[in-house]
Amino acid sequence: MKTRITTIFCLLLMIGMQTSAQGFESATDAVKNMGVGWNLGNTLDANRQSVTDITDDQYWGQQGLESETCWGQPETTRELIHMMKEAGFGAIRIPVTWYNHMNAEAEVDGEWMVRVKQVVDYVIDEGLYCIINVHHDTGADSFDDDGNLSGYHWLKASLDNYSHNGLRYAALWGQIALTFRDYGEKLLFEGFNEMLDDNSCWNYPTWSSESDYNEEAAKDAYQAINFYNKLFVETVRFTGGNNAERNLIINPYAAASGGEWGNNKHPQEPLETLELPEDPGHLIVEVHSYPSITSGISSAKSGLDWTFGNLKAKIIDRLNVPLIVGEWGTSNVDNGSDYVERRETMIAFCDYFVKKAMEYDIATFYWMGLSDGQYRSQLVFNQPDLAETITKAYHGDDFEGKYPAAETPTGGVIFEGEKQLEWGEAINVGPEFFADLANTSTLEVTYVQNYADLDEDNQYGMLQFWYNDWSTMIDVIAEGDTFNGDFVPSDVYGTESGTEHTTVFSFDANTFKNFKTKGLLFQGHGILVKKVVLNAVKEDPNPGGDEEVFWEGDAVLDWGDGLQLIIPAEKFAAYGKGVKLGLYYTLDFEDYNMIQLFYGDWKSNPSFIIEGKEYEKEYTPSTVHDLNNGDDGMSELTFSEAVYKEVSEKGIALQGHGLRLKKVTLASGSGDTAIQGVVKAERNDGVIYNLAGQRVTNPTKGIYIKNGKKFVIK
Repeated sequence: MKTRITTIFCLLLMIGMQTSAQGFESATDAVKNMGVGWNLGNTLDANRQSVTDITDDQYWGQQGLESETCWGQPETTRELIHMMKEAGFGAIRIPVTWYNHMNAEAEVDGEWMVRVKQVVDYVIDEGLYCIINVHHDTGADSFDDDGNLSGYHWLKASLDNYSHNGLRYAALWGQIALTFRDYGEKLLFEGFNEMLDDNSCWNYPTWSSESDYNEEAAKDAYQAINFYNKLFVETVRFTGGNNAERNLIINPYAAASGGEWGNNKHPQEPLETLELPEDPGHLIVEVHSYPSITSGISSAKSGLDWTFGNLKAKIIDRLNVPLIVGEWGTSNVDNGSDYVERRETMIAFCDYFVKKAMEYDIATFYWMGLSDGQYRSQLVFNQPDLAETITKAYHGDDFEGKYPAAETPTGGVIFEGEKQLEWGEAINVGPEFFADLANTSTLEVTYVQNYADLDEDNQYGMLQFWYNDWSTMIDVIAEGDTFNGDFVPSDVYGTESGTEHTTVFSFDANTFKNFKTKGLLFQGHGILVKKVVLNAVKEDPNPGGDEEVFWEGDAVLDWGDGLQLIIPAEKFAAYGKGVKLGLYYTLDFEDYNMIQLFYGDWKSNPSFIIEGKEYEKEYTPSTVHDLNNGDDGMSELTFSEAVYKEVSEKGIALQGHGLRLKKVTLASGSGDTAIQGVVKAERNDGVIYNLAGQRVTNPTKGIYIKNGKKFVIK
């Protein structure tokens, strides 16, 4: 294979060196002229793996053009790019993933290259700057709960990886460069996205703790980064034409923006060890930045002041090179919780970020959001105020951009027509639909089982439900049963292809609460969707009848270093022995999460009951409610008669770790608990599915679903 790649690469270079470039603007001028940018994320970079072994030829070219929509985004249109231009954006970064569209010899599928070129043309034709890159070919590998590899990225920051994949990487860039060789100066190439070491360590190589740092392994990773950057630049330059002077973008390890953690200076190393390939004035360095804003705007501004000053010293001044922040947002930008829960702070943060970057002549590219999911098809912003903030921070308050906004929904018909679901063809219900709704609201789907004409191995119908950010496949309640992530009509109703159904889906309280920040989507296979209706029930401001909010805020629980809340005995006594203690929180942990109760005298611990199960002293919310880090959760605690007697005399002290407490309520036992009683559906069809919901006939190593339960093949 290496011989064939070498031959392809040499042919590409021979073809490429036939013409010379026109005079292009310098990298410094390009960064100044491109204005403020936006990432067209989760589209051409979206990808899925069923094979994770790079030595298996089937690892390569695993998808066709359908990959563009496999993470729930619609196909990109020229009209969407025009909307971004009218809003004031001057540049679009288009992340592109390639491994799933090329073979083991690095030959890129022609249809894929045509589609990438088409989207680039949308941007260039609008007069905007455009960046294309090699995106999720790098990144963090993923593993299932049993430690089995479930997602592999073929480009690593290691010299061994460079030795095995350098020629493949060069052959890939040779094809990209030749395809776009005649494009003008507004098209830029970015060598790779966030390249990590063999252990998928963020921030700096070998990172897990200061004591685990491996100096030799780190040096190996940094050297590989410099080698890959050099190879990228040389490959593009050798293809000639306009590529001889095209402005090119290189990244440090992990695209890290640096930092200092007390005495730990290692986060600075990606910036300090980055070497600039030899090139006359046409190189740009890129970093990414996602700071937290949960401590307030003053803390966030102080952090940005330090970060930009450090980037100037470590990159701009040291290497005498311009800089862009190719991705930025808050630490919660993907799940949207900052925009929903602390919008005023987020607006102020985004305004400050862009203006502070401008002080250093740094261009910025906001990561996704703004217009997301179905809103891109509707040509509207679902975060119009944020889009306006970002563009006016750059152009000035007098700038008159256009920010068409989605109408605030109140439920009703979400979709009506005919849409055949095939994995990745999702129907999205954004978080704004759920903002003021009670968890008794339901989703009513009318559909037809439609798979008779499919090949024999694919003659089944399935619906599968996820949060809108694809972070978690969720349980749904229908026909009195709970279904763990997927719903198979033939199992439930005993019907065949061609049968039409209307199924009403409901959700438990914690899942519905997460819809308010994450939204909901469903995808599937062999299902023709005809109508989707959100049966909206307005939220009752006092759902528990006799209820009060005892405490409300946003406080970190971290044992003695965080909030320790005392709820007096008289509060419990006022509600009687049926008292319900409601805890509302957001999981925010790196190691574990836990809520722990003491009696108010801190001398001993009460037991308590959640959803009919008794717990002693403490519990882990992520386990009890099947939540992930970043999810919002709600736990309703009740007490046995014996425990209540002590609680009504001593009160309760609450502490914990790995979460932020948002609200604490007390209610009488007469109110509706909003916890729905369900029976789990046992599906004994024996069919095996992968985690993408696809039927598998010959499973290899990995994690799968059978009869509604996960199992592992090692």
